[in-house]
Amino acid sequence: MAVKVRNDGDHIETVRVYIDVIPPGGVTNPGGCLPDNTGRVMDSSVTLDPTGVSYPKQANVFADTGTLGDGLVDYSCTNQSAVVGLKWTIIAAVDAHGDDSGACGFGLLLSGACASALADDDLAGLTDGVNILTRSAPRVQPP
Repeated sequence: MAVKVRNDGDHIETVRVYIDVIPPGGVTNPGGCLPDNTGRVMDSSVTLDPTGVSYPKQANVFADTGTLGDGLVDYSCTNQSAVVGLKWTIIAAVDAHGDDSGACGFGLLLSGACASALADDDLAGLTDGVNILTRSAPRVQPP
């Protein structure tokens, strides 16, 4: 799982990326699926330079739930038949200064407090203000 971040600003910036996952069937997790809603899949920082001279201008930041460092997230369910056809919900947020971990702590990425804290980092009129994205994937297949 990767998140591509890019610095379109006017100075070198450390950017923090958070990813939380909600399992198929929601927070009650009827399928006993991993990753689940008990921990953050990623909390990582990268330093970016808009000129690309001192640091890269953009970078892929990878979540990795295994021990191989391969950038892959392992998905599994102990009661797979209970959630066949459902999807995990992946929530990713980018924190322009890496200073909003309190407001955007685990389970808070979709909260108003997190959205406000992340929006506060943007310069009015210079960014689109899209700091949080959600995706539904992957889908649980029949056993």
